[in-house]
Amino acid sequence: MDIDRLIDRYGNMVTRICIMNLRNIDDAKDCFQDVFIKLYQQKEFDSEDHLKHWLIRVTMNTCKDYQRKFYKPTINIDDIIIQNHHEDFILLPILMTLPTRYKNILYLYYYEGYKINEIASMLHIKENTVKSRLKRGRNKLKEKLGGQYNEQME
Repeated sequence: MDIDRLIDRYGNMVTRICIMNLRNIDDAKDCFQDVFIKLYQQKEFDSEDHLKHWLIRVTMNTCKDYQRKFYKPTINIDDIIIQNHHEDFILLPILMTLPTRYKNILYLYYYEGYKINEIASMLHIKENTVKSRLKRGRNKLKEKLGGQYNEQME
């Protein structure tokens, strides 16, 4: 397993998930490192999709573990700089303020491009739960954005 190639390929995704969930750069770096140590200890994966799903799931679970142990957000989310400067990432700091149940689903749907059934499988929840959290998450985003709401989120 070429861990350097995997870090290059999936590092930004893991970083974004860590920052979005932990809201602390230092904890996100530690979590990132733990995720790739766990990946290094794994044997093989059936496919790239299986590997990516595994990384997302392990990253979210590792973030939960960090939150249980030492959760202490110490910086303002407005100060977080996302490495990818693509225009889609303008909403990411606002998305980070949503409850975890909504932000993870919105992130996977809009930023990673997963379908509802794939998200349900990854998070081990029902498809209808994903749909309702997606809708509620959009509504919460709409409230936070006020008049700046982008109808493309529908």
